[in-house]
Amino acid sequence: MVQAVIFDMDGLLLDSEDFWQQAEFETFSALGVPLTLADTAKTVGWRCDYVVDYWHRQAPWSGPTCTEVADTIIDKVILLLRQHGTLLPGAREALQRCQRIGLPVALATSSNHNMMLAALEHFELAGYFQATCSAQYLPYAKPHPQVYLNAAAALGIPPEHCLALEDSVTGVIAAKAARMRCIAVPEAHLRHDPRYNIADKVLDSLLQLDDSLLLNR
Repeated sequence: MVQAVIFDMDGLLLDSEDFWQQAEFETFSALGVPLTLADTAKTVGWRCDYVVDYWHRQAPWSGPTCTEVADTIIDKVILLLRQHGTLLPGAREALQRCQRIGLPVALATSSNHNMMLAALEHFELAGYFQATCSAQYLPYAKPHPQVYLNAAAALGIPPEHCLALEDSVTGVIAAKAARMRCIAVPEAHLRHDPRYNIADKVLDSLLQLDDSLLLNR
């Protein structure tokens, strides 16, 4: 039986994936990297430094370091989040449902620590979480399972008794590698992507989440 729930953040709770794509497109274009806005979809769910390293290998630039470029992207995303950010349908309700049925909750995100804190503050979500884990300072981010394992450890719950909620294929791989049950909530146009078959369940939105799915009954 599920004893704890671990949430991803970007694309699951926050309608923020477009912000990452916009910030990356603007930043890389200014550096002369020949990419389209659609190209940024290749790296959805990746940690920001992974994204920067990827595009630097494709089209090396002179001037700012990869670390400086990543910081620029993160600052832009935080600004966009504060100006235009919204929660995705069912996000707050899912957290409230976990709270109501007594399931401890953690956050496991590949996002920068400051981005995570800014989002929790802006949307007043911090009170729902007993633990929050960013992969910023880990050797590897998702699809590596470490951030999920850290979240489970912070809750004191074995990972095999945790349910992960994810939107990206990268995140689903990480959750399953951590030996967790995983429910995927992909974007509508990705709903039938066969890569999501490794998830235990695929939902159209968090509005479909109910007690039986949370508790695996």
